[in-house]
Amino acid sequence: MKIANETRANWFDSTVFLNRGNHFEAKPLPTEAQLSPAFAVCVADMDGDGNEDIFLSQNFFATEPRTGRYDGGRGLWLRGDGKGSFAAVPANESGVRIYGEQRGAAVCDYDEDGRVDLVVTQNGADTKLYKNFGARPGLRVRLSGPPGNPKGIGTTLRLVSGAITGPAREVHAGSGYWSQDSTVQVLALPERPTQLQVRWPGGKSFSAAIPKKAREIQVDVEGTVKLVKSE
Repeated sequence: MKIANETRANWFDSTVFLNRGNHFEAKPLPTEAQLSPAFAVCVADMDGDGNEDIFLSQNFFATEPRTGRYDGGRGLWLRGDGKGSFAAVPANESGVRIYGEQRGAAVCDYDEDGRVDLVVTQNGADTKLYKNFGARPGLRVRLSGPPGNPKGIGTTLRLVSGAITGPAREVHAGSGYWSQDSTVQVLALPERPTQLQVRWPGGKSFSAAIPKKAREIQVDVEGTVKLVKSE
């Protein structure tokens, strides 16, 4: 007689895994992130303080008859402190209140003011667009890649200001549940950045000087910086 295998699950928290170089550190997200299932996960600097934040789309209504629907979420921004900890941003501060069954979400500076905006879709309800009014404006970075990768997918960007180095941001082609963030990145530091570190797919790396008073720049694979918009 064959012996049946037994599998146990003992970790159900929504969790962020922090890359510590030689291992990943598991860190459960705050209580507000555990109240309802999350679908889309967006990483962006919501307030322009130079630290990465997280947005979660939430809720799931299609449960079995004996299980109540999971409707404890309203869409959640989590503010990062730059050291791996996150705190829930109240709805009266973030402005995000979505009581429906949220699904795909993406971030994009659609009005080109240097602040990250948010769009969230819902299952059977209206898509919500949130314009960011309160963030400190950051630097818009547009990549000009080779013919096979004109948007620079897979490129890692990092701002530098003196001894301050910002978080690494990867340009990606997919971002969570049936969504894609803008390939034009909005990066920020507490002080005006002077350098942009770039690592293209394949390992080619360089540092490029950021023009003074730049609001938007374009960087190609050779390291040439073009000023697109200034103050």
